[in-house]
Amino acid sequence: MTTPYAEAPATRPTLLTIICILSFLFGIWGVWGGVQSAFTDKPQRDLETTKAELEKTLASPEVQGPGAEMVAKMGEQAIAMGEKSVENAKPIGYSSIVLSIVSLLGVWWMWNLQKKGFWLYTLATVVGLITPFIFLGGGMMTLLGVGFLAVISIIFIILYAVNLKHMR
Repeated sequence: MTTPYAEAPATRPTLLTIICILSFLFGIWGVWGGVQSAFTDKPQRDLETTKAELEKTLASPEVQGPGAEMVAKMGEQAIAMGEKSVENAKPIGYSSIVLSIVSLLGVWWMWNLQKKGFWLYTLATVVGLITPFIFLGGGMMTLLGVGFLAVISIIFIILYAVNLKHMR
């Protein structure tokens, strides 16, 4: 028997629904990328492709001139990071799989309006931003890649935090 004053079930706000769906997609992408890194030769193939493209780019007449040294140096740094990435492909892949699954669990809890999902998602996201430094070092290319992901991650964490009031 319900009373006229019974509390209506909580509804998920549209913004929370949208960011959860986007996070589900990113999480699945993270698991897939981790599987490819840990269980296939994709990192090696990607490195070979990058090396070939860099050689082609450095040989082109457009790159010759005053900025050629800087382009070559950035290319060398990208190759060095790619080589470290290949060396650590399995642990990078495993960590990506685990962190993506943990993140997906957090998103699932937030989808179901459970506040604990926010904390789990935030933890997985922060650890995910630190992990590349462990495996790839702190070079310029790592900083650029993580910096871009950090901006997106901070935006998502803020958007989820705004929706904490709707979670129990």
